[in-house]
Amino acid sequence: MKNLKNLKTTFKALGLILAFGCMASQLQAQEILTGFQRDASQNRTSSINDAGLFLPFFDDFSQASLFPDSTKWTDRNALVTDGFPLNPPSRNAATLDVLDSYGHVYDYAISNAFVAEYLTSARIRLDSIMEPEPRALTPADSVYLSFWYQPQGNGNAPETHDSLVLQFGTATEREEFLYLDYQNYSVAEIFSQMQIDTLFPGDTVWSFGSCLSGMFTLITDTLTSQAQGIISVPCDSVFTTVADTVWYHVWSTPGQKLNAFVEENNGQYFKQVLIPINDIKFFTDHFYFRFYNYASIENNNHPNNRGEEDIWNIDFVYLNSQRHANDTTYRKLSFSGKRPSFLNRYQAMPYRQYRANPNAAVCESLALDIANHDNIAHNVHYFYTVDQIGGSQHYSRVLEPVTLLPYLETGFMNCTEYQESPACPYVGELFALNMTYDSVSYEIRHYLYDSISTPPLIDSMVYRQGFYNYYAYDDGIPEMGYGVEHANGCFAVKFEMSEYDTIQGVQLLFNHTLKDANNQYFDIAVWKDENGRPGEMIYQLPYQRPQWDELVYKFSYYRFNQPVILTGAFYIGIVQQGNGIINIGFDSSNDNSQYNFYNVNGSWQQSEARGSLMIRPVVGPSYYIGVQEMANTPSVRLYPNPASQTIHLEGAENGHIAIYDLTGRKVIQAEHQSEIVVSQLPDGMYFLNLTTADGQVITQKFIIRK
Repeated sequence: MKNLKNLKTTFKALGLILAFGCMASQLQAQEILTGFQRDASQNRTSSINDAGLFLPFFDDFSQASLFPDSTKWTDRNALVTDGFPLNPPSRNAATLDVLDSYGHVYDYAISNAFVAEYLTSARIRLDSIMEPEPRALTPADSVYLSFWYQPQGNGNAPETHDSLVLQFGTATEREEFLYLDYQNYSVAEIFSQMQIDTLFPGDTVWSFGSCLSGMFTLITDTLTSQAQGIISVPCDSVFTTVADTVWYHVWSTPGQKLNAFVEENNGQYFKQVLIPINDIKFFTDHFYFRFYNYASIENNNHPNNRGEEDIWNIDFVYLNSQRHANDTTYRKLSFSGKRPSFLNRYQAMPYRQYRANPNAAVCESLALDIANHDNIAHNVHYFYTVDQIGGSQHYSRVLEPVTLLPYLETGFMNCTEYQESPACPYVGELFALNMTYDSVSYEIRHYLYDSISTPPLIDSMVYRQGFYNYYAYDDGIPEMGYGVEHANGCFAVKFEMSEYDTIQGVQLLFNHTLKDANNQYFDIAVWKDENGRPGEMIYQLPYQRPQWDELVYKFSYYRFNQPVILTGAFYIGIVQQGNGIINIGFDSSNDNSQYNFYNVNGSWQQSEARGSLMIRPVVGPSYYIGVQEMANTPSVRLYPNPASQTIHLEGAENGHIAIYDLTGRKVIQAEHQSEIVVSQLPDGMYFLNLTTADGQVITQKFIIRK
């Protein structure tokens, strides 16, 4: 018998996208928020070590991006961001919702509770520990699992008949048949083995040689010693070792709205739970734990806004021995919450508009959530650095050390009135004014540490500040969807330009809804300002429909058929043509509701929904869209810059190259090469797009000067 070792694990693929819609009518209507939904086209696979993990197990999700760490978690249902959790104990959290592996609400989702998503640990060796020296692990070692959780956060609240559940699992191995392994013999070999000269239909040929005895095949034709050919005889059975996991209910909590949860939790936004593991059956080399949520769909009769999320956020998952019921602190300093923009109003804005009024564009100070999760105070140092990507500007701001009290006693560090502190550091400098660039970006790194502790306690946080050719109030992560009802309804977002510029189009992020029921016609419109509200409509792009991209968090670009030249305040948004919600992305973690407006009865009203509509006007002399560099994008070096004859690429080994001029015209297209001849191009600025083999797009700007 042959055996193939195979621990069965099921993986699901994820992605992301969102939605909102707008509608107007003389009928009574109001704004509607729906749950965020994702695009699942980017499959993720796990890199679990089959040998299993030893204690301690810890994950605060601060080092993950979009998906849980594949060395600690086996499935890809949960989403990891800093947008869904509200005031988490550390940056980022894992979020469970109601989306299937394709990013849609489950087809079988109903108003009754159903199991939606899982967050399952890797295999954990709970039979032994390795430090300070290897030995067996038993219930006497006081093993506890702890975690922090929060319902709703910045998403939709789970109903009271929904719940978050924790289970422990143990795996037992069994042998499962896979297939028969055959051995091929010539007719002459068969006759020699059986010492015969003829085989008739129905005769049996038994396995021989090194094959297992008792296996045979039946002859279907008459064969003589003169026959040529091959006879396949079963030789062996091939089995696989399958690990069957038995799950045990350990803990659960019913759904509720966040405000009720916070009130019951003494004002805390997350609640910590500690579970002892004292049953001997769990102390095996195949221990698992998993979270899952029971969810329900309240609006299952309205497919174009069927996206109620039932959000649960999970953070600070810690499994270790030698713990106790009051072991609620950790030797850890951490940043929490959103990474702050250095801009006063926007997350990103055109560089030309920044240059026109930099003092108004940049904020005076930042707001940071900083926590000390230890049970003693720490003397904390804080500083940040600002580095221009591909440029020369660099500066840092270092603050004097301060005493940070334990989080469980005082919460996050408070700002000091009229005094700078790590919780409210000042912005040290304006960003550089370079007239030769049309877009720039900066990498901003925040650092927090106590060097006296042994070992030192350190945390860091990175933010990419962009000056591209679009405005953005949102951070690119939509936690919800937005819409208003009835035909001819409108919604719009207010922007402001410091000098005349040209609107070339708009980027929109739409959601996949049930059966894509929001695939309806709408118009894109631009309005002038009239006393702080949208006034005269000065441009309309009619008969558009939602577009969905296969990439996670990818906006769709709607190019205007003629440029719109404006200065000062303007509004850009959507006019719905029919009934039903268009469903457009809504970043509920960045509140810019003072700039959002809707019209459902003939007059414009300021939005009451706290968040940012995911509408990004593209401005400048070209419709070329600036691309925000992502933290996990491979770095590419382009030189010389300026260039005259050739440019060189370093840092990427393959991909497809396209070079555009300022009008958006593609002037060079080629497969990847380290040296590109550009002598035929006239002087000016160009954009090089390198599309890697895995679909990432890396953008570099360069100048031709001869």
